[in-house]
Amino acid sequence: MQYMNPATTALTTVLMLTVIAIVGCGPPQASPENRHLISSLRTALSAENSTWLTENEQIVEQRREHGKMTQEEYETFREIIDRAKAGAWDEAEQQAIRFQEAQRTSP
Repeated sequence: MQYMNPATTALTTVLMLTVIAIVGCGPPQASPENRHLISSLRTALSAENSTWLTENEQIVEQRREHGKMTQEEYETFREIIDRAKAGAWDEAEQQAIRFQEAQRTSP
């Protein structure tokens, strides 16, 4: 049986974890048609405005019902909205910021 050099094993592990972190972690990509909702939601969160939050929630639900939002997008929006509705406005805003920053521009 042949064993790998400990340095090679460590390097391989680091590379695998890096790939997993880049590819498999973080918020999903929102479709270009839904990206404006992230900004709108952030505005509601930063203002801690329940009316605006409810309006965003209704839009998210409508887009989901009409098949214009993936399940992964929906779950991310829903988690942020639910967090704010529970009173954790700052945490919800930080999550929305991470969601927005994770978006890549479309070609």
